[in-house]
Amino acid sequence: MRHFVFLAIFVAYTLSSLASVLAFEVIATPQDVNAVNLSAAVDVVPGTDGRVRLSTAPGADGIVRRIEVLAANEGTNPSWALFALSNPSDIQITRLLVAPFFRMPGSGIFQPDLGSERIAVLTPNAGLRPERQLDAEADVFEIILDPGATVTFAAELVGDKLPELFMWEPGAYRDYISSFTLFRGTVLGIAGLAAVF
Repeated sequence: MRHFVFLAIFVAYTLSSLASVLAFEVIATPQDVNAVNLSAAVDVVPGTDGRVRLSTAPGADGIVRRIEVLAANEGTNPSWALFALSNPSDIQITRLLVAPFFRMPGSGIFQPDLGSERIAVLTPNAGLRPERQLDAEADVFEIILDPGATVTFAAELVGDKLPELFMWEPGAYRDYISSFTLFRGTVLGIAGLAAVF
């Protein structure tokens, strides 16, 4: 009977570990696409005592690792956004992870999501730590993926959800921001002229 209990505990632990591993949909980073919406591939989980424990997506060696990430501020218990990216190419890839502050579509009528910080800290399980980029309208982190690497990320959230997350090619994101700024300036200019006349 004792052996059966130990076997049942071992099977339950193994299945729960596999469930957490299989929860990650590893997103391959395309080389010829300007932007990829990662929102559907992100798992948001509550923290436990100011930390999150997770199994990483299998790397190139097939090994799944268990990691623990602590909250940036002691005494807090944030939620976490978990996702995994891979670089199937044979060259190093630089991308920007962008979590917009503003979200009009689907943000609600009575409590619209009109802007707030999304990600406090972004932690990878391997490789270089992502660098935060200055941006007035989004949390932007520059990530570098080595050839053949699969990296699992744990993003410490400011709130309890992450509505949108995009992966951008850096040049394309700069072009997008420039065109958006130009569009907004044009609209404000026309509105200003309309107010005068």
